[in-house]
Amino acid sequence: MKSSTTPPLPAPLTKLARPSAEKWVATLTEERRRLQDDHEALREREANLREYETRLRTLQADIDALRELDNSASGSAAPGPGSRSPQFHRPTSRTPFPEEGALQVAWEKLHRAHELFEAEQAYLRNDRCTVREQEANLKKREEAVAAREQRIAEREAVILRAAAAGNNPPLAPASTSAASAKVTANPFSIARAVFGVRA
Repeated sequence: MKSSTTPPLPAPLTKLARPSAEKWVATLTEERRRLQDDHEALREREANLREYETRLRTLQADIDALRELDNSASGSAAPGPGSRSPQFHRPTSRTPFPEEGALQVAWEKLHRAHELFEAEQAYLRNDRCTVREQEANLKKREEAVAAREQRIAEREAVILRAAAAGNNPPLAPASTSAASAKVTANPFSIARAVFGVRA
């Protein structure tokens, strides 16, 4: 018979890694501070709710007092459970303007300022349109001038090439003066031919 041998099991770990005391103290201090902050926030919220409840109770008391005044003024008894309660009339609040005239003047000033603002907007819109049109015309002129300069440069290049080749020499100033003399003398000779020569 064969005996099976099993290796011995490792001993269980008895020591667990624990954080140091300083870490525990820091964590507890942080938790304590957080709890105190939450407690203070809850106290503030409770105080706000109590104040709000007091205001609501005061308003309800005012409403009840007004209902009783309305009922006593009209001479009727307090409404029963099935009857409708009279409508609550809110007391009129004080306007910031003591007189209606001052309020009207303020509204007129506001309307006038609005009209002036709209007029300025319209002028500004027109100015923008005019400037855009002027810019478009200026661009068209620039393009026309650039095209004209290109044509002139091309003509000058053709003339210079022809002059360099010797095909058509450029006109001398003397020949241009002779042509202008011919043009100015020609009308006189035409006049002599038509009217005849007078002695």
